[in-house]
Amino acid sequence: MFETMEKMMMAGLGAICMTREKAEKLFDEYAARGQELKKNKEGFVAEMLEFAEKNRNELESMIGRQLKKTMANLELPSKADLERLEKKLDKALSKLDAEAK
Repeated sequence: MFETMEKMMMAGLGAICMTREKAEKLFDEYAARGQELKKNKEGFVAEMLEFAEKNRNELESMIGRQLKKTMANLELPSKADLERLEKKLDKALSKLDAEAK
């Protein structure tokens, strides 16, 4: 019975990040309906929080990969490119300064 409820809950929660209070409230609602015994509450809450954290981490990773891919496709200059240009500009300005004196 607990396994069925767990599968149902995980399918419904998806990648939502929950707070401990939300997980406890959700469990209390199901426990009130006779879906589970109150003594399993801590394990259930811990599992739900772990599941939500795992999904959040996977989502962050996926967003990071997509962002890197998008940035690469934009062909924007990298930090190294900008630093190289800054050095060239500093060198050119120093040369102009020296010639002006």
